[in-house]
Amino acid sequence: MKNLILVVLLFFSSVRAEVIPIQPLETCMSCSAEPSLTFYRKGKDSKALVIFIPGGWGYIGLKQFQNMNPQPLEIGKSSFSQGLNSLSNPELTSGKIDVVLLDSPSELSPGQRWPAARTGFDHMIRIESAIRYYKEKTGLPVWLMGHSNGGISLTEFFKYAKKNNKTDLISGFIASGIRSESYFEAPISFPILFIHHEKDDCSDTLPKSSFANYEKVKAISKFPAEFMYVNSGSAEPTNPCISGTHMYNGANQEFAKYIEAFILKTYP
Repeated sequence: MKNLILVVLLFFSSVRAEVIPIQPLETCMSCSAEPSLTFYRKGKDSKALVIFIPGGWGYIGLKQFQNMNPQPLEIGKSSFSQGLNSLSNPELTSGKIDVVLLDSPSELSPGQRWPAARTGFDHMIRIESAIRYYKEKTGLPVWLMGHSNGGISLTEFFKYAKKNNKTDLISGFIASGIRSESYFEAPISFPILFIHHEKDDCSDTLPKSSFANYEKVKAISKFPAEFMYVNSGSAEPTNPCISGTHMYNGANQEFAKYIEAFILKTYP
């Protein structure tokens, strides 16, 4: 699943952007003191900002001064990364959505089927620190987007925010191809968009589980909730949890269109 992380890097390789380190707002005995490196892409006349939490092991390997000495990233073309890229590119979409990639300073539960590190305080405080930083920097409402294992990060941060009376930090969630174990409980105080490829072949991210999650949210939330099946694209002859339909291969414009439309309905 580590390769799942690498494909998202292309989303900032084609245009100028900025690597920004963010120090955790709090520390703990078992927490790392290293900053979280984030990659920020600014849109045009932006209405909202999306912080993307990668799946896989959560570790990209960003370098703090990467933006000062850009290097071509030899990772091939990824539909997933192209879709993220287009949200802040007015030549491909409205460009009204800023995009941030939140890197982890180390791998989150490498080699383990269940990413337990995504439930820990260190991970939660890094997400909160990134939200607070970009809310202050941009003045925009901040949405969280998690894909695959990143769905665990979404639902765990939601529990953390409710427990600590911090749900006002969240303006919306985008649950993309999330793990079947991810779930949301009432009360829900923001809109949620579920996106899943209808032919996702990864055994950990079943489309029917995601849809059942959506139906539960729809029944308990007074805020907008939508579910969008991605239909275009195709499988690839490799691990279905790091490629193909799970990563929206060949469907970059379709999944980006759903994200843009849902967010801009909230901020016309």
